[in-house]
Amino acid sequence: MSQLREPAFDRVVALVLRVGAFGCFFIMLAGLVIGLFVPGHIPAAIKRAGVLLMLATPVVRVAVAGVLFLREKDWKYGAISLGVLAILVLSAVSGIGEH
Repeated sequence: MSQLREPAFDRVVALVLRVGAFGCFFIMLAGLVIGLFVPGHIPAAIKRAGVLLMLATPVVRVAVAGVLFLREKDWKYGAISLGVLAILVLSAVSGIGEH
């Protein structure tokens, strides 16, 4: 089934990656520009939000791909995607608080 994927599948996944990349860029740019004019922790918090968006983009991409595979009834690749998503979430949760 995966060889007969609709072009819409690839467009949705590409859109997720594009929105994440451009969103990250503009948020971090805003943090840099604000940092030129506003001292304090606010610019650092904005830049941190950009980095978090950069880290979340691949996770969202895997989740979207998993849902799209399951909607196409491609159970094998849907299960693989959800397994990868579980690994990503578990590794992020177990790494919280580590220094």
